Amino acid sequence: MTNFKHTSDAAVAASTWLHEGTESPRTARRLDPRVSLSILVLLNLIAFAPTNRLVEISAVVVCAAVMGWCGRRSAMFRWLAAYAVIFAAGYAIVRFPNDVTASFAAMIITFRRVFCVGMFASNMIATTRVGEMASALQRIRVPRGMICGLCVALRFFPTMGKEFVSVVEAMKVRGFALTPASILRRPAATVENLLIPVMSRLAIVADELSNAAIVRGIDSDEPRTSYYDLRFSGIDAVFLLLFCAIAASVALAKTGVVA
Repeated sequence: MTNFKHTSDAAVAASTWLHEGTESPRTARRLDPRVSLSILVLLNLIAFAPTNRLVEISAVVVCAAVMGWCGRRSAMFRWLAAYAVIFAAGYAIVRFPNDVTASFAAMIITFRRVFCVGMFASNMIATTRVGEMASALQRIRVPRGMICGLCVALRFFPTMGKEFVSVVEAMKVRGFALTPASILRRPAATVENLLIPVMSRLAIVADELSNAAIVRGIDSDEPRTSYYDLRFSGIDAVFLLLFCAIAASVALAKTGVVA
């Protein structure tokens, strides 16, 4: 039996990263990382382009379809509910135009523009393994430094969410439950009890993830091999074509070819 008492944090992190995703590929479905990156670039390019509501809703529906196909149906419904709230709020504000609602309308429009980017990015982070992303980036000749930074970031942000949850649960145990009333009554104490432990822990986590990456030889000059055999599938082509069609419709509308 392994004695973890004398095992360093970096070694434990490296072991966890090494065994990440060793389950059978049939237990989870995900898009090819190269396809996910291409779609994310397309969504960023069209985020602030002039679009009509039909194109915007179509992009949200296709993003939801990707989530559903990946097996993240609860997340899909949460994102769709959030979009419905934002859409309804924007429609309600337009019905009552005045100086006060104008600023809220601009903010809601911005949220709607970047909604698909956040929706698809969250799904990519949740379903793409670090090894798959590193292998995909290496195949398209991305510089090694960028690969290292992106791989550490992919592990850092989910860890950051877990650290927030852990700190909130610890605050609840100690009698500092995080509620709207407690935030309004003691905002300074809330910030102190929540952000300081989180920031301290995240600094340690970032160092552990960097050490784990170095232990696995991510900065080695030798050619990198991969456990994962990345291949384009039919569903990759379908979703990529759908997003390309949305981007093409936005480009045609911007050039005046279509209304």
